[in-house]
Amino acid sequence: MTESPSLLAEFPTCPRDANGRPRNFVSASGAYVADESGFRWIDFDNARGSTLLGHGDPSIADAVARAATGVDGSATGWSPRVDVVLEQLHALCGGEVVGLFRSGTAAVRAAVLAVREATGRPLLLSCGYHGYDPMWYPSGTLLEPNADGVVDFFFDLGLLEELLGTPERVAAVVVSPDHMHLSPAWCREVRRLCSQAGVIVIADEVKVGLRYAPGLSTAEILAPDVWVVAKGMANGHALSAAGGPRALLSPLKEVSFTSFFEPTILAAAAVALRRVATGEPQQAVREAGERFLRHARKALTDASLPVEIAGDGTFFQFVPASEELEDDFYRAANAEGLLFYERDNQAVSAAFDDAVVTDAEQRFTRVCDRLTQHAGSGPVSDAARYRAAWNVMDGLRETERDREATERWLARLLDD
Repeated sequence: MTESPSLLAEFPTCPRDANGRPRNFVSASGAYVADESGFRWIDFDNARGSTLLGHGDPSIADAVARAATGVDGSATGWSPRVDVVLEQLHALCGGEVVGLFRSGTAAVRAAVLAVREATGRPLLLSCGYHGYDPMWYPSGTLLEPNADGVVDFFFDLGLLEELLGTPERVAAVVVSPDHMHLSPAWCREVRRLCSQAGVIVIADEVKVGLRYAPGLSTAEILAPDVWVVAKGMANGHALSAAGGPRALLSPLKEVSFTSFFEPTILAAAAVALRRVATGEPQQAVREAGERFLRHARKALTDASLPVEIAGDGTFFQFVPASEELEDDFYRAANAEGLLFYERDNQAVSAAFDDAVVTDAEQRFTRVCDRLTQHAGSGPVSDAARYRAAWNVMDGLRETERDREATERWLARLLDD
């Protein structure tokens, strides 16, 4: 892979071309982004699901523009907008206290370390992706904590039950829920095991929170003690939040940062959260996504292409039968201007109106037409399903298996 010449030290996650160079997008509006050539792409990535309302949403733009003039508070200190956003989050997600941060990664780290300090217990049992943070890297030895006291159980309930055998050492179980590969019953079982052991549950809903409903997607099935949300709460602006009991989050009182009161971010969040609270954006996303999926599944079947689709209109993932087909699938999608989050979850925005979905359907049909060499190949195997789930959740898909099978799949996927 050839890196694009740049002064940027990081190698950020973003859409890239076949040579690994970031694609340059010079404008964005609604469901579309345009590259330097003027070619318009339909955006299924949406800043990894953050742009829930669509690009350049007028109500967000107006609020941010007003705040940027200085008539809606100041970055120097407190403004009424802080209380508005806190009250909105409390109404949506609950909790005695709510903490504000600039990224989901920061919010998750702060929340779990606060709970660990409050409980006085050393271990954090984790499953899922919790951000760009070495704190969460697996130790390399199954069921052994890493240097930060984190033990990954990879969404395997058998491993979790084994780890909860010494609950006096466990500060919390940290779950990043994935509704494409996990059932409500899986979340309920986690809640049961943790309640039985007297262990705190932290829901890292950075990705899924507020996208499925006006509130936590796991409020009833996981009933978390502490929650974290980010994407969807400010339509791509840099804000995240954590909430829960005051006693568990009391260490957060020492947290602050220079941009804490930045008015444009608070303005964007206040508008986005007001819209989210109605449930209308989530319904629009779900309906547009479901319509697209009905067409996509039929187009794939008509073309005899072995590609399954996990999830629903809110969040979905393509599961090709082979890595060769997967490569060709995304290459064809790029050629037709369907900007998919490659090998991960797809997230439409509320800007996907009838015209956009029709456009997307027509482009997807042409994608399938480009893949005739794969017609009749397959079928999609368990290995492909495990690989797809691993790509999106850093863990094992929900299915029946014993401890030996768990170890075998982990060895295989961790080695890839």
